[in-house]
Amino acid sequence: MPDDIRPTVPATRAQGTTIPVGHSGKTVHTGNGKMSEPPLNRKSTRDAKAFTLIVLPDTQGYADIRHKETQRHWPDIGDQRSCFYTQTQWIKTNKKKMNIVMAAHVGDITQTEHDEEWKIADAAFKTIDNHVPYILCSGNHDMGYSPQHHKTSYSRQSRFSTYFKPTRFTKNSLYDSHFGSQKKLHFREEGRIENYYLFLKAGGMNFLILTLEFKPRDETLAWANKVVEKFPDYRTIILTHGYLTKNKGQRTGADTYPVKGNSGKSIWEKFISRHKNIFLVLSGHAMENLLTSKGKNGNTVHQVQADYWYWDTAEIKAGSGFLRIMTFRPDKNVIDVQTYSPVLGRFLTRPKSKFSLNYVMQEDEKQSLR
Repeated sequence: MPDDIRPTVPATRAQGTTIPVGHSGKTVHTGNGKMSEPPLNRKSTRDAKAFTLIVLPDTQGYADIRHKETQRHWPDIGDQRSCFYTQTQWIKTNKKKMNIVMAAHVGDITQTEHDEEWKIADAAFKTIDNHVPYILCSGNHDMGYSPQHHKTSYSRQSRFSTYFKPTRFTKNSLYDSHFGSQKKLHFREEGRIENYYLFLKAGGMNFLILTLEFKPRDETLAWANKVVEKFPDYRTIILTHGYLTKNKGQRTGADTYPVKGNSGKSIWEKFISRHKNIFLVLSGHAMENLLTSKGKNGNTVHQVQADYWYWDTAEIKAGSGFLRIMTFRPDKNVIDVQTYSPVLGRFLTRPKSKFSLNYVMQEDEKQSLR
């Protein structure tokens, strides 16, 4: 990591309890997981081209203030919206020292898709609206809430595009370099934000980041195929919420969600595996998972999942502010992945939370994507 990433402001839980941030660098063993305090990081001249992508996993618990499903699991947890606010404030504060070029939310922004919950998400992202570009992904909890069943995903109706209109990005000068000349073409449906893409230039490379709705429909995948085909020289990252299961290296298949669309297995076959420039898939929905596969063109595709609403380690309960730090190091042809909570001031250091992905970024120009 190019710089010290400790928060510069104290983090607090929604209940108002201040959580001290330690600086000793000691490793703390906690339950089934392993957590450590942030070390002092020395800047390296070899990291001159390094840049960081921040991944925000499911924030549903932080916005869960109406039906309070989170509180049913953890009665003493209280209102957690401050976790969401702390995450985006930390991103803003550390933009320069970590060279954060974009933040990506992998879905389940809300718990039950109510206005009160979207207002929390709206307030959180307003912190970075004019400071750090971000791209959002719709999850199963972000659409089709049924009052009768007290469940989501009964339809694709959503308030998502009410609070995050395409114009929030197209009319923001921060995003001028992330759109082409015809901004409307970046969105599959006019006025809707469930499926869209942004450009990103970092480390001397051109990237395309494309986000897909939960269980993308065939027509959505047809659109996505055309987009990626149109930009074959752009290194491409795909965001979609439900793609891997909680079982190691397994893509999703048939499920019981009322809304119809493609599973992870179908997304791979119909879309991702077909394009040589897709190298990374980011998803949420079902704990941590990792799968590396070869596409039909022989290209390596890393599929990385993170969701901390679950409770495989007691200290993570309902998220606790954990997010993913993905540091691209072109000089080393590697992407370092770390899991950190700006709320707790702690890293998760277990193997599924801290690892590196091999990815060629520096090679003979005739053979590389530029």
